[in-house]
Amino acid sequence: MQDVKLRLIAAHMVLIGVLGCAGSIPKIPDTPEAGLAKGDSYFQRGKYFEAQELYKGFLSRFPGHDRSDYAQFQLAESYFRNEEYPLAAAEYQVLMSNYGYSEYVDDALFQIGVCFWLESPRPERDQQKTADALSRFEQFLQIFPGSPLAEQAKGRIAEIHAKLAEKAFHTGYFYYRRNKPQAALIYFDRIIANHPNNEYWARAVYYKALILESRGDIEEAIRHFSQVLSYPDELAIKGDARDHLKVLRKY
Repeated sequence: MQDVKLRLIAAHMVLIGVLGCAGSIPKIPDTPEAGLAKGDSYFQRGKYFEAQELYKGFLSRFPGHDRSDYAQFQLAESYFRNEEYPLAAAEYQVLMSNYGYSEYVDDALFQIGVCFWLESPRPERDQQKTADALSRFEQFLQIFPGSPLAEQAKGRIAEIHAKLAEKAFHTGYFYYRRNKPQAALIYFDRIIANHPNNEYWARAVYYKALILESRGDIEEAIRHFSQVLSYPDELAIKGDARDHLKVLRKY
């Protein structure tokens, strides 16, 4: 009986600890100015759960206020800072849908891309989130090409292309190793066409060149081996490509 009581006490203390970590729901102030100030105070101190509740309370209690777009953006940011990326993406989308006039629309679209990117799994797994991130960053650059965030968006796009190229390359190389060149070419061509300027693009070009060489298509093999050499970073396959070119140019 004593053991049961001790276990109940321990469970109760764990529950209190969990609730304490989550934070308590703060009281919503009576004025919009005070509500936002209190929400911002919690946000700046890293108390994102409390900030979320205050921003939601503001939006519920003062609909149509001229700073509603700010409260909506900060609500999304609170979820983002708390690493609740699906909820953050949903709230950024609410801002874009309901407050199209807002100065925060460009930031919201960029952050949706970041949310999807941060949810993106390892290359061998399904890459739908990665593709979603790519579409958002590309949309961002189309709509806001002059944004201060444009260079960051371009950097994210380059990272995404490299990741998608890596996934496709491993599949193509799988078929190449099993002497199924036609199937391998499907993936190598996809990388070459859609995901340029990264290591796996260079690898795809190199293995396509090997397939072309094996088929006797010397001119196209030379062109592809030469493309490998145009890749700016150093790779071991660049030396191999040079060796192949020396032989093929004697034909």
